[in-house]
Amino acid sequence: MKMVTGGCKNVVRSFVVILFFSFYVVDALKTVNNSIATSAPGNSGKGSPIGSSIRPVFPPPSETIGTRTTTTKSDEKKDDVSAASQRSSFIPISNKAAVGMGMILAFNSGVINCSCLSGLLAEGVKQGTAAITGAFTNSAIGAASMLYSSSTTTSSAAANQFILNGKCILSYLGGSMISGLIIPRPKAFELHIKKSLSIFVIAFGILTSASILANTSNINYLFLCCLANGIQNSFTSTLTANLCRTSHFTGTTSDMGTFLGQVLRGNMQNLPRLSYIFLLAISFWVGSFVSFGLTKSYGSTVLFGSALIHLAFALYLVILQTFR
Repeated sequence: MKMVTGGCKNVVRSFVVILFFSFYVVDALKTVNNSIATSAPGNSGKGSPIGSSIRPVFPPPSETIGTRTTTTKSDEKKDDVSAASQRSSFIPISNKAAVGMGMILAFNSGVINCSCLSGLLAEGVKQGTAAITGAFTNSAIGAASMLYSSSTTTSSAAANQFILNGKCILSYLGGSMISGLIIPRPKAFELHIKKSLSIFVIAFGILTSASILANTSNINYLFLCCLANGIQNSFTSTLTANLCRTSHFTGTTSDMGTFLGQVLRGNMQNLPRLSYIFLLAISFWVGSFVSFGLTKSYGSTVLFGSALIHLAFALYLVILQTFR
């Protein structure tokens, strides 16, 4: 056990050293890049030897070969068909529709988070999965505790804390990355049917797997819940230009306080937005409230119920695409 603890301490020390070293390397590269840019002939009257030896990426106009493009009627027809196909892939959604969908998903995220944080699943392990702000701090506390602890038992617990929260952070990050990979160029308040369908189907599969793992008291279900919440929050945030953040409510709470202060001073510009995000926050709270009793009675089946909500959205999109 002492060898394991010592290894963990070395890992943490190495991580800190690499972090600071990376910072200085990046800073040095920026300095070199700026010095090259300022010494280039195009940026100053006097070109230094370094700047003059750099070949521009793009040749000057005199070195380029002029080409003449012609557009035929067939090309125009193809462009029209392509544009029509692209338009048919998207459906515009109103603010009310976006908030309605956001309220359902926020409720669902509250259900998931309560199931994970209540300690009613997986032998009483409590861990939030709707947001990872606390996970960052808890991970840092675990890492610091390993360095300053003299007890083997305490160091082992600190190592577990560091690893658990680190996995939650990476899982949430991974979920958001999946959403970004599926929809790399989102359009505000325009729903891409096929790609959104993929999002909901993936979330359904992840939460179904989480329910199965939780039923066997496998703690890895927590990471799948983080993954699902990361996908959902990224999807709704990019779709609505950050109007509907459906799993992480720190920023939402801050916005509510800001907008409320503005309203009290007579600025009504953000009053509609205040009402929207208030509904989202209440939905999340109600989902958490309802989830406690359901989880106490039905256990991990509650997570499968959350998976079915994503499946319902997926089926709705299939029907919508079929009968358009």
